[in-house]
Amino acid sequence: MLAAMILAIFTVFSAGSMTHGFVSYYTASKLLVSGELGPLAYDDRWFGEAVQRLTASSVREIFIPNPPPMALMALPLAGLDAMTARTAWLIASLILFIAGVATLVNYQARRNRDLSIPVILLIMLAPAVFTNLRIGQGYLLVFALFAATAVLLLDGRDRLAGVCLGALLALKTSGVAMVLLLIARRRWSALAAAFITAAALAIAMTPFIDRQMWLAYPSQVRAYVARPASSVTAYQTTLGLFRRLCVADPQWNPSPAADCAPIAFVMPSLIVGAATIASMVLAARAKRAEPWIAVGAVLSVLSLPAVAEPHFVLMAIPLALLRLSVLEFAVIAALLIVPLEFTAERFTTGWAVFLAYPRLYAAWLLCAASLREVRAEC
Repeated sequence: MLAAMILAIFTVFSAGSMTHGFVSYYTASKLLVSGELGPLAYDDRWFGEAVQRLTASSVREIFIPNPPPMALMALPLAGLDAMTARTAWLIASLILFIAGVATLVNYQARRNRDLSIPVILLIMLAPAVFTNLRIGQGYLLVFALFAATAVLLLDGRDRLAGVCLGALLALKTSGVAMVLLLIARRRWSALAAAFITAAALAIAMTPFIDRQMWLAYPSQVRAYVARPASSVTAYQTTLGLFRRLCVADPQWNPSPAADCAPIAFVMPSLIVGAATIASMVLAARAKRAEPWIAVGAVLSVLSLPAVAEPHFVLMAIPLALLRLSVLEFAVIAALLIVPLEFTAERFTTGWAVFLAYPRLYAAWLLCAASLREVRAEC
């Protein structure tokens, strides 16, 4: 309750300003309603100008790397002016986030395993939560859907879990790793419901957009990942770390630690791929569901091409489901709460870049802890 009060007060203060983040969802929804949504949304300049026009602000945002159905996220608010819509979005985001946390807490309580106060405080008061509320990002909604997916799978309610997962796949292309683990576990009902839901959302919106947008999406994502700007330390990804170490760019990375560009794109794929394959092999034989669901949540973040602070709100799911030692929890908590101003924004050149990725290391530690528990259940 104390954490919820703190977040509520922060939400009230955040509602008074227009920032990037929410404006992307709002603008996309307005364009969808007006029939203007199409491939041009992937043009940063065109979409940025649309943001300023539809929000009557000087804020600019981009649509890429989101799929077309992202425009559905703020659709219920498209009829409101930008400031009113942002306020409603923040309130709804906070309510959904608290509901998601309550779902995880109640699940563990039903198993006579109450979460400790430090774990709940870390889940609710991590910087990722405040960042989502400050800029109006959509990952509190994503977290709520992911938490619902996890608990429904744990309760054996696969069809409802699949509906939630399908919404994640359609709106944010989030949860791909969970799909692979469900295949390994042969949870066909959940998979069928997920694909039907994702397809239904995509089909439902297609008549209202330029269909060429679907064809443009894959190439636009590839182009986005290849941008030199993707090597900035704000993107806490394995790919971002290797690019920062290995690939020079006069504007975005003038002082890399080494000249090793050939491995910068290969090694991250190998590392994430190996972790995913190991997870699938172990999950297929695991007796207890919590560990493989936890690793599915973590890998769903680690496998994304662009991951910044707001995404790490999803680390709440493995934190709630895993049995971490005091030392493990302390290290992971430190990595999740250390201000990025002291790490990602300070250590940006040479080998010191290794100190710029605390959120990434926290995610990989949670991945390792999840795999350990999955293996123990085999």
